[in-house]
Amino acid sequence: MRLSYGRGMSEREVRAPSDVDRRQHLAALHSAWATPLDVVAAVVGEVTKAPVVECRRVVDGEVNEVYDVTVERGPSLIVRISHNGSEDHDREAWVLGECASRGIRAPLVHALRRVEVGSELRSVMVMEKLPGERLADLDPGEVDVRRALEEVGAWLKQLHAIPVNGLGRLNGSGVGTFETLEEWLANVITEANTFEDAGRSAGFEPATVRGWLGEIVDAFRAAPPRMIMSHNDLLSVHVLVHDGRLSGIIDFGVAAAEPAANDFALWDFREGRRFPVEWIQVGYGDPSLFEPPNDRTYRALWLLHGLWYLRHYHVTGFPPGVVAGRDRLLRGPER
Repeated sequence: MRLSYGRGMSEREVRAPSDVDRRQHLAALHSAWATPLDVVAAVVGEVTKAPVVECRRVVDGEVNEVYDVTVERGPSLIVRISHNGSEDHDREAWVLGECASRGIRAPLVHALRRVEVGSELRSVMVMEKLPGERLADLDPGEVDVRRALEEVGAWLKQLHAIPVNGLGRLNGSGVGTFETLEEWLANVITEANTFEDAGRSAGFEPATVRGWLGEIVDAFRAAPPRMIMSHNDLLSVHVLVHDGRLSGIIDFGVAAAEPAANDFALWDFREGRRFPVEWIQVGYGDPSLFEPPNDRTYRALWLLHGLWYLRHYHVTGFPPGVVAGRDRLLRGPER
């Protein structure tokens, strides 16, 4: 079995200071995760009944330890290991099972295991590796971006049709954390002090952050949005393109029951300048989500994603992320 570590960076990534900062941030996170490779190989061997040929560490993402595994006379697999319990994996396995039953393009889950390593019980998910490259890694000249994003929109339409109950992050049975919109909003409000601290670190006055929170709460109460299945982390790094077409979406660890425009607002905040959210909206085929009176809800969701973004990078101690969030909030929605 040949073992290797690391994910290569293209020249484009090396030249971008923000990407270098992020790679260093991810390397620091992943350095704390180190499951012995013989443990990874043993789990894969049990699932596939085939010896492992290569096990490559993928240093990407902020939640899971990840490996790209090649087995003898078989397709490559992705192994994701959680050091924080099984909740995220249980959630993801349920969503991916629903996707599989509906023909929605997403990885198949081959197995979900609990493995004891030392004194720690880790959750190990063995998954199909979908073909293609991440949209984030492609140059615009390498792919018809508009067609790919319209296909993402059509894909979202399918995902949003999966029935869920409650609001907020789902459990392993498709039930959200909260029963009512007021409970969901109360959870947002309890973060007010942390949002203000994060905003202060970015140069925002507490009154500005409180004003945004007030706008968010007022918008949802004025016109309670329809709640649907949401990917809740839809980004270009999770969109795979193969032969110019969408081959699937990955990473469902934070899937939730959220307002119908949630995935669009997140994409707009994180990706809107390079990959226009309008093209995803065209593929989705429901412009009413973004027109009056729903446009107020859309802006509230966009602001909320901005606050969570600031909070995350303030709490995890990644100043470049805080600066990026500040600049994005100041620029406003792209759509």
